Amino acid sequence: MSDEPKTILITGANRGIGYELTKTFVNKGYKVIAAVRDLTKAPSIDGLTAVVKIDAKEDDYPLKAVEELRKKNIDSLDIVVANAGIGKDPKPVREMSISTYDEHHQVNARAPLLLFQAFYPLLMRKEGSKFVEISTGISQNGIEHMPNTGAYGASKAAINFITRQIHFEEPKLTAYMISPGWVDTDMGKAGATAAGLAEPPEKLSVTIPLMVDLIEKSDRETRGGYMWN
Repeated sequence: MSDEPKTILITGANRGIGYELTKTFVNKGYKVIAAVRDLTKAPSIDGLTAVVKIDAKEDDYPLKAVEELRKKNIDSLDIVVANAGIGKDPKPVREMSISTYDEHHQVNARAPLLLFQAFYPLLMRKEGSKFVEISTGISQNGIEHMPNTGAYGASKAAINFITRQIHFEEPKLTAYMISPGWVDTDMGKAGATAAGLAEPPEKLSVTIPLMVDLIEKSDRETRGGYMWN
């Protein structure tokens, strides 16, 4: 059995959940590829294997990132964590602009789909590879409800469906969603303010170790195709 460290790519790696996941996996000895929208804001973390630019609003960036990694002799991945996303301009559905709705779907649903398609050949080179979508309980009917999150929740529901579809279509891949909870990231704090709360109810310091443990221990038989809170 090989002692070669596993390789993981994490999008939205420069802040919030993405940054903390990136830092934790580096500290655990993984080969970590940090994907960011703006290379000037790349995370300052010692030990990163590579940093690549993936702009969720530009369709061709995932394929460009694959080409960049192959130039660095990285042609396989164990794990892809589709973390990058937006949640903005909270309004009731009656006041939601179509441009806001479209932007959320572009970043939260379309971009992770393009990410999966681009990196699929690299994932398929490793046995037991994983595609993990960072989602939200808001996206599941009957699980949670939060007012003024129509665009955000609908876009996450769309990528949830795609991720579950991947699970059924790709029997050699472990694909599933994680809902990290309402944590104290910039997005989480903005949501708390919009909801009239002083701060989000949950902490990154508690959530991140649980997420990392789930990502490391998950397999297709026990976790594939579902959302885990």
